Amino acid sequence: MDFKTNLKNGLKNGLSVSLKLIKTIVPFYIVIDLLRHTQFANIIGNYLSPFMKPFGLTGKMAIAIISGYLVNLYAAIAALAPLNPTWQQVTIVGLMTGISHNLIIEGAILHKTGTNAFFTIAFRVTVSIMAGLALAEYFRLVYG
Repeated sequence: MDFKTNLKNGLKNGLSVSLKLIKTIVPFYIVIDLLRHTQFANIIGNYLSPFMKPFGLTGKMAIAIISGYLVNLYAAIAALAPLNPTWQQVTIVGLMTGISHNLIIEGAILHKTGTNAFFTIAFRVTVSIMAGLALAEYFRLVYG
């Protein structure tokens, strides 16, 4: 192929991927940004705060982890961004959702391949929780 064809295909594919990301990120960002100013977000945050504290996260940041676990990493980013996280919190959420993400779709794929989807998903979530706790403890020890 020549340069012009490659450039055209590259731009077309890049635009397609960008639109898919925008379709995920923008709605999540808007919803989380609107929710964080409501009493509902405060209720969720207060309820989940004890579970998130060992990770060095706020209760509201559980929404980002759940979004990443169930949907994808971009949903987690979109849910986390309006909560003004520190770099440590971004790193912890990124590690956890990097290990365990897109569980609904990947679980269905695992099931179709004959793999024990429940075990695999439970293992990934467990490892992500352990890694998140370990990283949070590291940050506490190193950065106070």
